[in-house]
Amino acid sequence: MKGIVRASKFRHVFGKTVRKEDHYDNVMPGSSAPDSNLCDVNTKYFGLPWRGGGGPFVVWPLAKTGRLPASVPMLSGHGGPVMDLAFSPFHDEMIASASDDCTVKVWEFPVDGPTEDINNASLSFAGHTKKVILVRWNPVADNILTSVSFDNTIKLWDVTRGSEAFSFNDHPDAVQAIDWNFCGTKYATYCKDKKVRIIDPRNNVAASSFDAGHQGTKGAKVCFLGDRKLFCTIGFSKQSERQIFFWDERDTSKSLSELQIDIASGTLIPFFDQDTSLLYLAGKGDTNIRYFEIDDEAPYQYYVAMFSGKDPQRGICMQPKRSCDTTNCEIAKFVRLTANSLEPVSFTVPRKGDHFQDDLYPDTYAGVSALSASDWSQGQNARPVMQSMRPGDTGTRGVVLSASQAV
Repeated sequence: MKGIVRASKFRHVFGKTVRKEDHYDNVMPGSSAPDSNLCDVNTKYFGLPWRGGGGPFVVWPLAKTGRLPASVPMLSGHGGPVMDLAFSPFHDEMIASASDDCTVKVWEFPVDGPTEDINNASLSFAGHTKKVILVRWNPVADNILTSVSFDNTIKLWDVTRGSEAFSFNDHPDAVQAIDWNFCGTKYATYCKDKKVRIIDPRNNVAASSFDAGHQGTKGAKVCFLGDRKLFCTIGFSKQSERQIFFWDERDTSKSLSELQIDIASGTLIPFFDQDTSLLYLAGKGDTNIRYFEIDDEAPYQYYVAMFSGKDPQRGICMQPKRSCDTTNCEIAKFVRLTANSLEPVSFTVPRKGDHFQDDLYPDTYAGVSALSASDWSQGQNARPVMQSMRPGDTGTRGVVLSASQAV
């Protein structure tokens, strides 16, 4: 019925740039990678490819805000520009890098961040034959790392053993995006042939493959929507309209819903928050971040609002929920990379009182592995380990699943 407002505790979510002195200035971002977020962040550090020969990048403590010194400690060991970075979800002082030199490297650094240059990675993987554009960690199993290369292959590396675990070689063209599902049993890819593939990596097969319907030639993305059978694809029409399509993993013969966002040239990067069911979309070259509430029934998405910043973003990353300040009802934190600074953005839900808001903070991703790399490789499954956001509650909860439960 018209006139009835949909009930939601997230109807009023506001994004705000933090004060200027809490930015990170004098940064010198390196190569512009079209398929990558370019930067990454965890609860303690940010990582950013840096200007300079070879392929250096910087890991900097989030606690050290303000202007970075002219000479910062670098992690340097690649023979070409760094295309992507990814912090381990389970080890704060571990980061993976993908490079134009066809290698993937895993680096470990001291607690509180590097204090001098690090020129040798802990591990180096050299199985790709063309430049590596993306790296992603499995969200459940410890030390399982995925890499995407222009050689059209996707490789899974067992960092514990220091060896290749699996390789998927059936993409006919370049892979533009990859995303793991909630339980880390499958990943989805978006390929330049305009098809999405949902891949079971341990059996080395595409469980499904379908045309996503985005007719434009620019980069596209795929994003699982948390602990649901729903996922979305983001791409362009022939007229350069930016689009988001919603799909049911169990039947990909037709999209569930289609939404035209606007006309612009920058690729939209999706970030989904399982705890709030909010999907954030941030476009490269844009100054804004749009966010939508996701629902299990049609129309599957409801526009909430848009944050607008001052400067265009070259890259963007989302901090783990554990970083949020529950006393201020903060539900999300992002870091926007502009031309020469990193700008934190905070999203809050206005509430009166200073007590813990249970309805805003269900148990969240704990950053603790549920399985070893070996157990996962041999077929075991588990749900992510969760923890309470209530101050003082440090307990965690995890569930090991059977193969049928995790499908």
